[in-house]
Amino acid sequence: MTKLSCKSPLVHLNLGPNGHINLCCENRWTIRTHIDEIDDLEEFFNSSVMDYHREEITYKGNIKNLDSCKNCYWNTMKGDETFRSRLEKYHTFPNEANDKKAREYGINVPIRYLEYTLSNICNQKCAMCSSFFSNKWQDLDKELGREVHPLQKLGDDAISKIEKVLYGLDYLEIKGGEPFADIRNFRILKKLAEVNNKCEIKIVSNMHHITPEAMDILKKFPNIKLFASVDGTNKIYDWIRGGNFKKTVDTMEKYYNETGNKVQIGTTISLYNFFNLLDIQNYFEDKEYINNIVFENWCRSTKDGMPDIVGKDIYDKQIKIYKKKLKNFVPKEYENKDTFNFKSNFDKLNIDRGFDITDHVPELKEWYNRKWKT
Repeated sequence: MTKLSCKSPLVHLNLGPNGHINLCCENRWTIRTHIDEIDDLEEFFNSSVMDYHREEITYKGNIKNLDSCKNCYWNTMKGDETFRSRLEKYHTFPNEANDKKAREYGINVPIRYLEYTLSNICNQKCAMCSSFFSNKWQDLDKELGREVHPLQKLGDDAISKIEKVLYGLDYLEIKGGEPFADIRNFRILKKLAEVNNKCEIKIVSNMHHITPEAMDILKKFPNIKLFASVDGTNKIYDWIRGGNFKKTVDTMEKYYNETGNKVQIGTTISLYNFFNLLDIQNYFEDKEYINNIVFENWCRSTKDGMPDIVGKDIYDKQIKIYKKKLKNFVPKEYENKDTFNFKSNFDKLNIDRGFDITDHVPELKEWYNRKWKT
């Protein structure tokens, strides 16, 4: 079996909304350490726990031997986009050689890339999500018989631990929940502006609303990238994200007009927008406030609406269209999931939204009627 290494343990830590420290966003089960159980994030990053993962994952290339890394291994073997590939493709670390030498002498090195989610506080209820990342999902998770996650958020002590490691970061990535819905993110950004305002910041947001205070803080950084999660246009957007398309567009324009920074759109490809990705490209590609539109993030869970549910013939036909017409499209191989009974989830989401998405997507209506109508 091919060995595969990953540099993530050398530079990166991830913090989930439940306070767990993770190797990355795709590996949330290996370390099983809570931030409240440690005194210092940098000390933990240089601990024997992380040394073990550096040895196995980075130096020996044994990703396949760690249960929680196996999905990344097989997705890589299939050519799919992963956190590992994005780390190699989009990030450089100027102190990499010096950090390596420091480790050889037993000297602690800073965390260079921190990715965190302060809470599951959110202002939207996306169809592909759950109450783990959005507290708005709690009632619907209960109705669907799924695990209901409580409101979870990192405490003040945890935030102080984050603030202590800001000085050494090359990259800070803030996720949610919704980052602009949890005002404690502004505390961290204010501190970052004081100690390390050259750090590259990536904020993944639905951009439904940015307060004037938040806008003023964003202006302090010369190297900031806002990634807007946009999964459709007009009513399809409203249904998928449980928000308002026009309000999101207005916020993106306002951000550009006030900061001069363009927005990158990232789309999560799911059953719900699988037939309408070109609508997103056609709407935004000539907008002055948009830097780029990327179609690389795939919904990979049947219960959350992975597009493979439509069956191989329909799936492959649509992928062929997108390979020809979509820019910045990273395809995914078909996985046999078309036997999964998704009808209950689908119907309850229609009720929750107050209208039927298939009335706006003829291909989805045709598939739904053929599969489930009697």
